Amino acid sequence: MALRLPALPKLTPRKTVVIALLVISPFAVAGLAANGAHHSSSARPGDAAPGGAAPAVQLKAKDAAAGSAQTDAQAAAAAAATPQCLYARVVPIGKTGWGIPMPSLWNSPSTTCNLMYGDDPFRGSNHRGDPDTAIRVLQRNLNYCYGYKLTVDGIYGSNTRGVIRAVQKRHKLAVDGIYGPKTRSAMNWRLYAAKTNTWSKACSSPL
Repeated sequence: MALRLPALPKLTPRKTVVIALLVISPFAVAGLAANGAHHSSSARPGDAAPGGAAPAVQLKAKDAAAGSAQTDAQAAAAAAATPQCLYARVVPIGKTGWGIPMPSLWNSPSTTCNLMYGDDPFRGSNHRGDPDTAIRVLQRNLNYCYGYKLTVDGIYGSNTRGVIRAVQKRHKLAVDGIYGPKTRSAMNWRLYAAKTNTWSKACSSPL
């Protein structure tokens, strides 16, 4: 015996459209949600976060600034713990007969010292030694080996600090504008032979 299905009512064009929308609408909502997720994931840095929260990129920028300030403070503390260069001496390069004129301590063969912005030429109330000579030696070497045109005045001003920063950046050092032991060992120097009273034409970093 054949099964008879009830006859379906005739649908007007308007009812057909309504039923089609009801069937399609869940897929349309899902598509909009997916599209919205795509747009939110590709939001540009700096766009406001949901709920008015600060963008993550701003927090990272603040963290970076705080880290930079901490690094500067550490560099300043390390610089303060290192004595000022108060003279200059020729440091021999092995037994080659060549040496490097460079800033040094007063009455000492040590070159573990520093020069920084504000040395004019003395730092603070300590007026012993001859820091003017130390700064001039550094300025002359920067001019010759790096092609700058600093005024050789024995003052560690903003121009000298700027050149030291450029040199530090070139040699991939911490850029703090302070001439210290790490900068001394990384930078290029013009050599001097005391016996023949001659200067090298080229610069090198033999330390």
